[in-house]
Amino acid sequence: MPVLVAGAALAHGGGGGVEMELEGTPSFSIPPVYHILVVHFPIALWLTAALFIFFRVFSNSDLAVRLQKSVWPLILLGSLAGVVAYGLGQSIYLWSALTQSPLGRNHIMLATWTLSYWTVLGVLGYRYRRHLFEGAQRWVSFILTLIGAAVVTITGTLGGALNGTPSLVTKTLGDLGWEVYMTFYLPTWMLWAFGLGAVVIVARGVLGRRRA
Repeated sequence: MPVLVAGAALAHGGGGGVEMELEGTPSFSIPPVYHILVVHFPIALWLTAALFIFFRVFSNSDLAVRLQKSVWPLILLGSLAGVVAYGLGQSIYLWSALTQSPLGRNHIMLATWTLSYWTVLGVLGYRYRRHLFEGAQRWVSFILTLIGAAVVTITGTLGGALNGTPSLVTKTLGDLGWEVYMTFYLPTWMLWAFGLGAVVIVARGVLGRRRA
């Protein structure tokens, strides 16, 4: 997790992507095709898990309950495949080259968030799996899964655009006001806000556990 956070922080830094000087050489480099091939595994696994969760939210049938049991292995396998895809993606281009464009930076950030989000969702979901579809909690599960499906879709879209194959999602994001080729980066203070929020959540969890 610290490595992922550091990756996001570095993606935000470096003067907002306006510098043109390329520095450094990669310790090793592999053809992009391996990243493109592997990255489809976490996407497929996470979105399949999301589909099963959506089905479970709206159904209490035996089939939905049985599919629910496969959700957490799918998510965690997706996270393992995501770690491999993330590492392969880092070895394709020079870091200084990849982070020069808004598109490259946003792809790195979204990939970091997607991997972190689904990993946390899988761990917490497995920990509290007996209560996720009870009463109003099922709608919380629905919203959290919907967010996860959205971020993984956007991350894949940015990767496709970075590879020269934009999709209808790319056009849709543009229609919504997010021009993926020229978009901004979140300001540094947002990283501090995220970090502070994470500390508050962890502290509340620790205090709540002690009181229980």
